Amino acid sequence: MARCRLDVKHPKFLKSIGGEPGSALQLGLDELVKKLLRDHKLSNWFNHPMAPHSTQVIWKWDFAPEGAHSSTRKSWRLYAHVSDPQAPEPIPATAFLLHPRGETPKGNPAKWVADALKQFLSSTVEIDSEEDKFKRSTDTDGKIRSICYVCFDSVAVSYTLADIEVAESTHECPDPVPDSN
Repeated sequence: MARCRLDVKHPKFLKSIGGEPGSALQLGLDELVKKLLRDHKLSNWFNHPMAPHSTQVIWKWDFAPEGAHSSTRKSWRLYAHVSDPQAPEPIPATAFLLHPRGETPKGNPAKWVADALKQFLSSTVEIDSEEDKFKRSTDTDGKIRSICYVCFDSVAVSYTLADIEVAESTHECPDPVPDSN
């Protein structure tokens, strides 16, 4: 067994779990990632049994959210896709399925896991990127100036970035002048 570099920040995975930074679940995942980089034995790693063509490419771990303590077993299960199990350590793996262990289908869940992997690999993610609405520049005396790209009004002039950010977050473009025609 090898050390693993587990990617739990992949946009498709975060979208599937509704990952919120700072949540107990996300903190637990981050702790799992750290453990995997140190030593695979610390992470409760299992090679998930699959069809012969999928052997060694789906790995699973049991873990608990940050602060959760159990005297028996970890409460969550994470599955990851390893595209090259023979890669040099740490072996890269991408998380694709996460669920509470109580929601595991009865019997052999291989088909369920394979379907989840197919859905993950074929899904697309739209990454919201809003163009910058404001242009910031710094004067020779150190003042930061912000101008709105939409209405071209001066939004704020200040020495501190916090003042600029507050002004930009509350800025509303004036109503357009009615056409005189």
